[in-house]
Formats: sequence, C-alpha cells, structure tokens
Amino acid sequence: MTSAYQPTGVNARDVRIDFFRGVALLMILVDHVGGDPISKFTYQKLGFSDAAEIFVFLSGTSCGIVYSRILARRSWVGFTKAITKRAVLIYAYYLCSSIATVLLITTAADSIINASASGNSYLLMREDIISTIWSTIFLRSPPDLPGILVLYLLLTLIVMPLFFIGAARSAPLTLAASGCIWIVAQIYPELGPHLADHSYFNVLAWQFLFTIGLLVGANYNADWSKLRSTQMFRWLLAVAWTIVIFCLLYRLTLFVGRSLPLDLGWLRIADTQLVQMKENLSLVRLSHFLSVALLVGTYIASNSAILKWAGATAMIRVGAHSLEMFSLSAILSVALNIVVVVDRPSIAEKLILDGIAMVFMAMSAVLLSQFRTARPQVISTNRS
Repeated sequence: MTSAYQPTGVNARDVRIDFFRGVALLMILVDHVGGDPISKFTYQKLGFSDAAEIFVFLSGTSCGIVYSRILARRSWVGFTKAITKRAVLIYAYYLCSSIATVLLITTAADSIINASASGNSYLLMREDIISTIWSTIFLRSPPDLPGILVLYLLLTLIVMPLFFIGAARSAPLTLAASGCIWIVAQIYPELGPHLADHSYFNVLAWQFLFTIGLLVGANYNADWSKLRSTQMFRWLLAVAWTIVIFCLLYRLTLFVGRSLPLDLGWLRIADTQLVQMKENLSLVRLSHFLSVALLVGTYIASNSAILKWAGATAMIRVGAHSLEMFSLSAILSVALNIVVVVDRPSIAEKLILDGIAMVFMAMSAVLLSQFRTARPQVISTNRS
C-alpha cells in the first residue's frame, strides 16, 4: 500500500545543497576553534544566524528529497527501514567521533590543565574517561561538538516520520503545526527534552527549521515559476533584502564603533542572551536565515558559474558526505583547540593549521567518493 502523499522528486542531484553544506562544514570547523582568525570572516559575522542554521535546513532539504522518493517507491515499510538505517549510522558516527575526542582530550589532559584551558568547553571532561564513554553511549553527557548529532537522531526518528504522516493529509497544516511548536518553545524554552545534559539545541525549536527544509525538499521539483512572478513573492524578496541589509548594518556598526569614540554598548547583545537565542532558534535568527536562504535560492541557480570554480568541487565533495565530514570536523576542531591552548600559535601558524585541516577534510571526502564509486563495481565483479 503506497502513501497518499505523492512527492515531486528530483531526477538529478542539486549541487547547490552539497556546495553550501560543504561551506557550512568548513565554517563549523573554524568557528569552534578559540581565537581562530578565519572565524572573524565567516557567515556568523554577517548577521544573527550561523552555520548551524545552514546545516539543519539543508539536512532537512536533502532528507525531504531522498526520503519522499523512498516513501513513494517503497511505501512506509521501506521508509521505516531507511530512516532506521540512517539513525543507526548517525549514532555510529556520533559514538566514534565522541570517543575519538574523549581520547584526544584525555591524552592531552596534563598539557591542557597546565595551559589553564579548563574554561574551554570543547576541552572539558565532566567525568573520568570510563564514565564519560558510558555517558556518551547512553546519550547522557557526550562531548560538546559530536553531541550535536543527538539532535539529528531526534530529527530523523521523530520529526521526519511525523512530517510525512502529516504531509500526506495537508503539508501546509503540518508546517503550521510545526510552527506552533516552535512558538511554544519560545514561550516555554525549558519545555523541550534534553537527551544530552548540556545540549544547547532545543529540539522543539530547531525542528521547525528542519521541517521547512523537509517541505522544500519534498516539493523540490515543483514548478515555482508562477509563484516567482507574483506580487507576493516580490514583497517577500523585498522583506528578505531589508532583513539581511539591516542585520549586516548592525554588525558593521558594532565593528566600526570599536575604533570610534562612541558608546554603543546599548546596541550590543549580551553573550548569555546570544546563547539563548541560538539554543531556542529565536525569531531574529530564524528570520535572518530564511531571508538569506530565499535570496540565495532565488539568485544562485543550480548551474551557476560559482559552482564550477576550482574550489567549489572540493566543497561539493565535502557536502556530499556531510555526516562523515561533520564527525571529522568535530575531531579536528578539538585537535586544533588543544594545539591553540597548549602551544599558543601565532596568527600565521593558525592559518596554516586551518589550511591543513581543510585540505585533510577535502582529501577525505574525495577518497570517500572514490571508495563509494568503486564499491558497487567490486560487488558486481564478485557476484559475476
């Protein structure tokens, strides 16, 4: 028995998804390293959202494309098997990357303490190594960076099937329900479950952005030309431009104000409030990201020349293996943090370290692509 929800799939992979997901992964790498010089110029400095929104939204879009087609072709039985397999894979990478970071931190523990780096949460061991590993296995207290994958387990096993069940009846109502849950998360931020005791992603809030991505992905091959020619769409573009420009001017004002004899303290948002805004995906962050996403989707086509630049291919390869590359970036971020707090490298040395880490990720993605391409040929040869 097939689902009543018949999605509009795509015939070819849209490299924009992989490209921007690859860019987000490299930004995640440097944004989580203390005092990294490249992080001063990443997307987070242009407004209020950061690479996390890019990654969650594009993950939702990719899942919407892939799993809507699986649901249409294999019914709910095949869909359930597919998301279960995906969840097991996410957990496996979460566990491996978490244990790897725990071992890194434990190995360098003496040097980290001597460097007075205990304030760096990415290098913080809350328990002894055995207790930490057990906590990681049972999703109680994993390391900060790999622990983000706990969110993706919930999105995969709960949010995705609920979306397709609802969308089979009414996609707009399903999106509205998701939005209502997001509103509840803004009013009652402590209501959301926290599998990891120090998780800073409220799943009740972030599920909305993932659901928006699912809806976009499930209808990816729809004819949007009529919508884009309407007055309403032109108004949406105008609003998006206004939000993006306002946020950019706000950032520029604070940056320029540092070198001018002006008291702009009243404009600055406290760090604790910024953390809360990210944890609960505040309206400011959500509206900024959706505005950027609308503009990028409107003005950058899938055959854009940008996607054919020399470095774009590497970005696309990284983004095409997002789970593996995210896990690798988490390990590399911890390793870079250890080097930074222990050896205190200069800016030039930090840039070299960043370059080595990025090249390593790109090479790993290329090798992974070649392995996956060759594997079906090996299986076919063995069967013959």
